[in-house]
Amino acid sequence: MTVGMEGGDSLQRAMMLYGMPEFVSAAEPEVRIRLDATLQLPPCTLLHRFDISDGNDECRFCIDADGVYWYDYGKDRLLRYDLRTPDIVELSPMADASVLRFALWTAYSMLGLPRRKVPIHSSVVVCNGHAVMCLGESGTGKSTHTRLWLENIQGAHLLNDDSPILAVEEDGVMVYGSPWSGKTHCYHQERVPVAALLRLEQKPENSIRKLGVIESFAALQPSCPPCMVKDERCTDMLVDFISEVIRHTAVYRMGCLPNAAAALMSHKTIIG
Repeated sequence: MTVGMEGGDSLQRAMMLYGMPEFVSAAEPEVRIRLDATLQLPPCTLLHRFDISDGNDECRFCIDADGVYWYDYGKDRLLRYDLRTPDIVELSPMADASVLRFALWTAYSMLGLPRRKVPIHSSVVVCNGHAVMCLGESGTGKSTHTRLWLENIQGAHLLNDDSPILAVEEDGVMVYGSPWSGKTHCYHQERVPVAALLRLEQKPENSIRKLGVIESFAALQPSCPPCMVKDERCTDMLVDFISEVIRHTAVYRMGCLPNAAAALMSHKTIIG
């Protein structure tokens, strides 16, 4: 999905964010983000509230009487998305770099969901032309496990360490690098077929097993953007997306230690 960005000062700030210059493309945009739009928040129903920017700012996800989605980042920093015009997201001026980065990620999430392209909280390693997406709650060792692949498996490389784009396309389930890679600055404009999703848990010994349909759904859903389960229309699209992913892609659950043996076990099981 090629995104065009339009605007003044916020556009200049966006292009100075880590990762953004690596994803500049001359392709014709499929969708657009309009920065520095003049927006005024109407009366809304609150759907979800959460912290952003390391807890220094709060975001409210809302819906107005016309069914238009709003993200309110405080201090008149707003995002507007109307499913009746699904190719456009509007953002008000945003001077704070961390809020702007998060707002752009949110804009991509909203534009991508109807197109079956969703940012997934994961760390992705590529080996032999196929990707393994490590899923799990923060602190479960996703980055550690992919690092162990890099250290112990020849030819492995990191695609993204925080928020790659998972996509259901005509030729299969693919994962893309993105400008959002957390504290690891790993920005690759790369498209790779997904070999498997790997849900990690810290355990006193290494073990791995393939999951059935219900467990596979439960393994992937928590790693999708959380606001999408707060609204019925988003939830319907998300359920369809996850169902398509797990229909075509193996999902494993792994209990593991932070050691080389864990990486070798998952590599042998998934890649062979």
